Order: sequence, then C-alpha cells, then structure tokens
Amino acid sequence: MKISEIGGEFALIERLAAIAPGQGPEVIKGIGDDAAVLRVGPEPAPYLLVTTDILVEDQHFKRAWSTPYQIGRKAAECNVSDIAAMGGRPQWMFVSIVLPHDAQVEWVEDLYRGMGDSCQTHNILLLGGDTTQGASAAINITLIGWATPDQLCMRADAQPGDMLVVTGPLGASAAALALLNSGEKPSDYLLQKHLTPNCRLDISSQIAPLANAMIDISDGLGSEVRHICKQSQVGAQINAAAIPIHDDVRATARKLGVDPLQWALSGGEDFEILFSISPANWEELKKKQLVCYPVGMVTSHSGTIVLQSAEGKILPLPGGFDHFRE
Repeated sequence: MKISEIGGEFALIERLAAIAPGQGPEVIKGIGDDAAVLRVGPEPAPYLLVTTDILVEDQHFKRAWSTPYQIGRKAAECNVSDIAAMGGRPQWMFVSIVLPHDAQVEWVEDLYRGMGDSCQTHNILLLGGDTTQGASAAINITLIGWATPDQLCMRADAQPGDMLVVTGPLGASAAALALLNSGEKPSDYLLQKHLTPNCRLDISSQIAPLANAMIDISDGLGSEVRHICKQSQVGAQINAAAIPIHDDVRATARKLGVDPLQWALSGGEDFEILFSISPANWEELKKKQLVCYPVGMVTSHSGTIVLQSAEGKILPLPGGFDHFRE
C-alpha cells in the first residue's frame, strides 16, 4: 500500500506513533506538535524542548540555485522555527549530514558556515552529529531548547472564540520556487524568503505569554490551521481577504496564471507563526506594536474548517503541502 493511499504524511505519522511507545511520566507532549516537551526537573523548572527536521536534496533544496551557505542557514532556521512556535528558546544543535561521493570539502565548510551564522544569531551551540555518504545530500538537525511553563504554547490549546493570527505575509517561498522551476529569476524579496528565510524567534517570546495555541507555518496555512483544530478539537473559519500576501507574490501569480491564495494556503516554507489568541489578549498584544495579521476565528464546531472567500462564499479550507500526496 502506498503512503498516498492512507492519506499522506500525517496519516503515516499517526500509524507510526501507534507502533512505538511514546508516553512516560516525564513526557508533557510527544508526537503531534512542533517539538516534544519533556519535564526534566521539578516545577518551576523549564521544560526541555526537542525537535528534528531533515532537508533532502532536490526535495527541499537544489544545488543549482542554492549556495551551500544558504542551504545550511535555511536548515538551521527551519528547526529554530519549531522551537519558536512552542514559545521556547533554542540552545543546543546536533547535525547529521549525508554527502554524495563527489562532495567537495569547501561545499561542506560553507554549509556549516550557514548553519553557524544562524546559530550565532540565536545563541545556539552546535555540539556534534554524524556524517555519512549517500546518493544525494541530506541534512538532519536535532535542536534542543527550553520553555518556561508560562511561555509554553502547544497546538492543543486553542479555544472557541480565539482569533487566528499570523506573523507575516505568506506564499513568498512557494512563489519563488515556481519562478525558479520555470527558469525565471524571482525578485530579491522572493529569493530571500525562499533561500534564506528568517524564523520568527524575534517576536515569538512576546506573543507566547498571551497566545493559546501556536504552530509554525512550514506546510502552508491550510495545513497548520488543520493541525491546531485537530489537536484542540475545535473548528475554524479563515477569511481569504485577510490573509497577508506580498505584492511580489501577487505579481508572480499574475505572471504565471496562478491564484496567489493557493501559495499562501498550500505552498509551505514561510516559517511565520500562526497563533490563536483571545480577543482580550489580542488587545494587550497590540500594545506591543508587533506586526501581526488576524486571518480568522476558532469555532466550537470541531472538524469544521472552512474558508470564507473574498466573495463571501463558505468553502472547505484547502490542505497544505504533503510530501507523500500524489
């Protein structure tokens, strides 16, 4: 049976989670969030956060248009984004890499310079890992961080009546990829968003104490809304007209004959944060003068996840990117 036949990546994860043991007295949250949450000391000791992610050549990056520095930096940032989405701070990184037989020392060194610059920006120590040879390049990072109980945000904490808010414009990475795949050069803005994205650790610690649920937008807004709704057993309504989309994304969509909303909902790799927040706490957050965009509401209708179009039609919310969907 193909993975696509059981529902794709996340259906596979559910089946695998049922096979391997993942519960214990020290486990606050195992599989199913941006990072695992572990209790490693008596309260009020901070929780330990552990996340891991893998980037594979020709799936997540192409050496034809990405420098090794850019690849390394992006690999680090996408892991830091997971810690940020938990309301945490990253601290220790471990890197395992697969290198093809023709890999050059200089390429690997520049890869690590990219990861190293990201680590320096976020005060992370790179402490080790593993190297091996394979058919194509792959980078697997395990990142360990921490979160205090009052800062911790999980996907399961959304409440009916919460506002759904994103931290920045969406769809730019997917727009850049579409142009690169068509042999055309994206704008500087789109290239930066695709090749050297910046995670939102810069503001996540200010959002976390006021937010209920949080998740990073790595697979598209549609996917992340569904994750929050499933974990929190709630529904959601997203307002298409409220989703922030950069002018360069809209211009690219017109050029390629694509609806830019498709990239925002299903493109992935934006590494912004989606969070749910009560209306009262939203008023408090606005006092911090952060740039954030309300895009919808959490409802009490569990499993009912809809999109209100610009014309006012209520439609099923499209899903996000899935590695195993055909």
